[in-house]
Amino acid sequence: MVLVTEEARERRRRESQRRGAVCALVLVLMIASILVPTIGVPAADGVVGRGMFGASKLFLFADVTSGGFGTAIDVPMAAAGVNLAYYGLSLQHVGLVLGFFTVWALATESVGRWTRRGLLLSGWLFALSAPVIMTGYRLLEGGGIPAYLGWAWAVNLVTGVIMIIGAQAAKARLDSTWYWARPEWNG
Repeated sequence: MVLVTEEARERRRRESQRRGAVCALVLVLMIASILVPTIGVPAADGVVGRGMFGASKLFLFADVTSGGFGTAIDVPMAAAGVNLAYYGLSLQHVGLVLGFFTVWALATESVGRWTRRGLLLSGWLFALSAPVIMTGYRLLEGGGIPAYLGWAWAVNLVTGVIMIIGAQAAKARLDSTWYWARPEWNG
């Protein structure tokens, strides 16, 4: 029988508190990424909001050839900007959904292999949404559409980096049994 020393018990408690704080921070950042201003067009502020859902609705239904954006625009560049802005927001959506189900892996003592991989994928989706949204903004501006870029891209980037680092750190806490490593087949 192995007895756990008081020092080991205290170290385990500190590590658990640190992991819990990181998990709580990521949850707050995920919620903030929904609510803070993201990419948008000032003319549509009264119709859709400045948050993630309003911007997604705007860029999902936007048509640069319809005349609502004006006639003095570079249509191919503006269309690429609309598409990239929506792709960036879509990366954020998928990262949120996947992160909602896997973020707890940042706080637990032992982590399953697929949960850790889901957390890592969610982090990469968040981190990649930031440059895609920023590129969409630059293309919108270059295409002649006045647009704004809120600071949600920074929240996405920080959230993604924390999730990636946390998933890499969780690799040391993988919980795999002998059965999963080498299953015996009766046959």
